[in-house]
Amino acid sequence: MFVSPMLLHKSEQPFEDTKFITELKLDGIRLILSKFNNQIRLYTRHNNEVTSKFPELLKIDIPDGTVLDGEIIVPGKDGKPDFEAMMERFQSKRSNHHIQFSVFDVIYHKGEMITHLPLIERKDILESLIHNDQYFA
Repeated sequence: MFVSPMLLHKSEQPFEDTKFITELKLDGIRLILSKFNNQIRLYTRHNNEVTSKFPELLKIDIPDGTVLDGEIIVPGKDGKPDFEAMMERFQSKRSNHHIQFSVFDVIYHKGEMITHLPLIERKDILESLIHNDQYFA
């Protein structure tokens, strides 16, 4: 199931306001991961199914009826995302670049859309789904 993700909005000035949550912009590929009927499907932000490109993500242990929003990256030698390596990995099944899936939102939980909830509540739900000892890649 594809769900259109929220996209970034540019800010002209830096700001500090406790009413906002800020997150790092990762240099990778936006990915929607959905699990319904015990099948995981992966979609780009443009609704292109890319499930076969990232078979390692099909092992993620999340409950049925979940949709996660995140970014796939390939960490470079210095640990920072390497976009060129990510594109190589995306375009070639022969690429051996190791990916990481950084999840920053949960859109569906227990089969119900939860985007009406405040982001901070969705972050709490996400934390209950993904444990620190769970490896996503």
